Amino acid sequence: MDTGRFSNYPKFYYTPVIILRLWLTTNIFNNILSIEKIMRTRLAKFTVSGFRNFSKPLTLDFTLVRDYTFNRECIDNGIITKMGIYGPNGSGKSNLGIALFSIVSVLTDKWVENESVNPSLFLNADSKTEEAIFQYDFIQGKNKFTFIYSKQNENNLLYESLAVNDEIIYDYNYKAKSFSTLKRGSLISKNLNFEYLSENLSILRYLANNSNQKEDSPIRSIMDFASHMLWFRSVRVNSFIGFESSPTLLDDWIINNGLVGDFNSFLKDTCALNIKLQAIKTADGRMVLAEKHQNGYLMFNQAYSSGTSAAELFYFWMKRFNSVSFLFMDEFDAYYHFALSERIIEKLKTYTEMQAIFTTHNSSLLSNRLLRPDCYFFLENGSMFSYLEKAENREIREGHNLEKIYRAWSWNE
Repeated sequence: MDTGRFSNYPKFYYTPVIILRLWLTTNIFNNILSIEKIMRTRLAKFTVSGFRNFSKPLTLDFTLVRDYTFNRECIDNGIITKMGIYGPNGSGKSNLGIALFSIVSVLTDKWVENESVNPSLFLNADSKTEEAIFQYDFIQGKNKFTFIYSKQNENNLLYESLAVNDEIIYDYNYKAKSFSTLKRGSLISKNLNFEYLSENLSILRYLANNSNQKEDSPIRSIMDFASHMLWFRSVRVNSFIGFESSPTLLDDWIINNGLVGDFNSFLKDTCALNIKLQAIKTADGRMVLAEKHQNGYLMFNQAYSSGTSAAELFYFWMKRFNSVSFLFMDEFDAYYHFALSERIIEKLKTYTEMQAIFTTHNSSLLSNRLLRPDCYFFLENGSMFSYLEKAENREIREGHNLEKIYRAWSWNE
């Protein structure tokens, strides 16, 4: 056996067991470094137009930050990392999340929820152009990466471009099958052949899969970010986009990972539910979560409320938050008591490396105790406004009652 760098050590240091331990330790350490690198890439701005109910360009700007000294964990280097979005029913909050996560299907093979893919709803019904345009501006350190593409439907790309610090690296027209700009070099190898590209293959994805990219490469950074994005909601069923390649049965996952006790603690500490679940075997040999009572067991997935079901879903995804780059929780508190909604947001804030958006109608969450005025946004009539813009740039301080001010606006409108 070739012992390589272990050859200067006594033989017992490089037995297969020791080498395996070293390999595991090295790979775990490398994975941690990889996750930290992913989290340093932030989405600074997103713009969409021509998609679903967004006939004109709508921009979500994460850089609209003020110099508040409280709840600083919601901001990272001038980028909002925790954001709440409000809007009337039908304003497009859910469609905004689906638009944001269009990049997942363009760049990855991660799971895309069926309800988010509807060919008849893809293009805006009033748009004068038959294309939907998506623009992502990423920040990594002092560098800005701008990734733009347009599509005529769920599958076919019309245009794609990548710019680094406002310098175009490539822009490609899928109809003409030609580049207007193509700068070969460290990002694009001279040997790559683009002759046989199809209309459903992203240039950036092709480059990532067919060339060696450095750790700080914008191509690798964008791919890593998109691969670790997660959208979910639990209004109907466990609906999600991104992060994983297939759905998982929640009870099975909790049991198989030995997390029944931890889940009980979450239900008690976060949800204020004193439930003592245990894993039991059913008559057909399946392991299920159940609570023991005097007259027998109650199956958890048959007896739980809608709110407890939503809490289980949050717990399931929460266990992955340390590896998530960008989270979108749509209507996260539809079944929650207002106090539980607040505790969920507090829990969310502890994951400082992850960018996160939640949509809600719960005005009690408009509070400086939870976030800050510059972390709340409103989607109305196809336009996005920050709380401070709605306040017409009046000075909003930590002691102000954000909910009361918001209700006054709603009443006047």
